[in-house]
Amino acid sequence: MENIDKYIKDFLYIMEFGENKSLNTIKSMKKDLSQLSVYLREIEKVTDVMEITSVMLRGFLISLQDNNVGKRSLNRKLSSLRSFFKFLLKNNHIKSNPVEVISSPSFEAEKPDILTLDEINRLRAVINTDNANGLRDRLMLELMYSSGITSIEMLKTGEQFFDLDKRELLVFNGKNNRIVFFSERTREYFKKYVEAKKEKYKEKYNPEVLFVNGSGNRLSDRSLRRIVDRYAQRANITREISPYSFRHTFALHMLAKGMKINYLKELMGHVTIESTKVYEEMLCRVPFDFMKATMRSEEI
Repeated sequence: MENIDKYIKDFLYIMEFGENKSLNTIKSMKKDLSQLSVYLREIEKVTDVMEITSVMLRGFLISLQDNNVGKRSLNRKLSSLRSFFKFLLKNNHIKSNPVEVISSPSFEAEKPDILTLDEINRLRAVINTDNANGLRDRLMLELMYSSGITSIEMLKTGEQFFDLDKRELLVFNGKNNRIVFFSERTREYFKKYVEAKKEKYKEKYNPEVLFVNGSGNRLSDRSLRRIVDRYAQRANITREISPYSFRHTFALHMLAKGMKINYLKELMGHVTIESTKVYEEMLCRVPFDFMKATMRSEEI
């Protein structure tokens, strides 16, 4: 049912004749909401207010900033959205208000626990892949970033659980085993690392343990954290990051690129959808300029 434009007209009528808003205010609201309607119809392919999500509205605001709309104008447009969706909720046209979790544009906001593509590339650049340990570290980065698995899940895995042709990994996590997917870069470094590992460890080589330390034993979570810290320093990333930063980054990048929340839930291995919805809320609170740096086109 196409009802967005109808409700915009109803809202503007109430604002003009019920709330006695000024003519300039009505004109501004009409312009703001018309832009929203066009964005939802042409970009999100949505015409029913019940289908509008906070992620879509966040994408609308970011698209405006991409077109050089200033901070003051963005705040005004967000104010129009808040008034409109408050009207929709009050009249039972929607069940919840998707604008509530969206913060005003701020250039002073703290950077969240996610990595931009620039930071990912800087981490890639400082890893020396001329030896087995460097190939191991590059593979761990690519796998965490492209699959969204936890560090514990990654360190427990073995070579036999990878399907390189399909780029699939079988992840064991108690009763909630699942299939995740990984990038072409991950496949490339998997092959290189396994060959280097065979050459380095020879009789100690164990395909059932993928990521090993210098003694050929399973790499520990503590060691992984030290590895991430070391590369973050080399890449001049001054804020604190951890292996979990890659999982957060994967989730937010997937949502920003349009992945449905239920599908992301399965990939993340969440038991309930509420755990996954945290990432929707996180995406809506990410500083505008910071989120723009994560949305450039790249294969994950």
